[in-house]
Amino acid sequence: MTDQSPAPAPPDEAKHEESGREQTLAERLYLPEIAKGLGNSFRHILRKPFTVDYDGTERGDPGKYHVPPPGYRGEHYLKKDEEGHVKCVACFMCAAACPAECIHIEAAPTPPDWKNRERYPIRFEIDLLRCIYCGYCEEACPVDAIALSPVYNVVSGTREEKVYGRDRLLADGERYGLSLSQHHYRPDGIPGAVPGSTWGELATRPTAKAESAKTKEAPQEEKKQAEAQPQQIQDWQI
Repeated sequence: MTDQSPAPAPPDEAKHEESGREQTLAERLYLPEIAKGLGNSFRHILRKPFTVDYDGTERGDPGKYHVPPPGYRGEHYLKKDEEGHVKCVACFMCAAACPAECIHIEAAPTPPDWKNRERYPIRFEIDLLRCIYCGYCEEACPVDAIALSPVYNVVSGTREEKVYGRDRLLADGERYGLSLSQHHYRPDGIPGAVPGSTWGELATRPTAKAESAKTKEAPQEEKKQAEAQPQQIQDWQI
């Protein structure tokens, strides 16, 4: 028995099931659709652009120089103390707090003329390609040695250029004019967050534990003073 079913129609004679009509020659070549797209592009070329080019050339023109809002977290930098030394004490707290694990520190004993610390970072590197700019490093630092600047438009041609070393971070702090800056946007009084205070003043400030112990001792002292008062007060009350 032979199969009497009709042979399938060739592709050029097939009809679109969706539209219910045959494609024209122009539709098969897609030339009209390409011409429509190019025409739309050329129409926008003649119009005034509505995009903003933040190329950083004119600081007084908002269309050329973008000013980030307060609290913006941009390029990192290291600070110096009043004697011109790197402020970092190599405590590794910033590296421990970093969720991206992009901070690498190597500590070394300080020179004999450095009297205010025992260690300093002989190597301090931040891989900004791994950094997520969360700001945890500056929050964790007990001496306010590292911070994030509002600078955002620093580009590089290689991956190695985005690994900032200690000297680069210190130079950036001086270039931004923030080498001796102090945090002033946090009201909790954590070291480094109090404006106008040096680390020496903050280091000698009573800790929360000491303040709590002092508060507990106060009622006991008052009780001892009351017991030591003359007996005539009790007689007068009687």
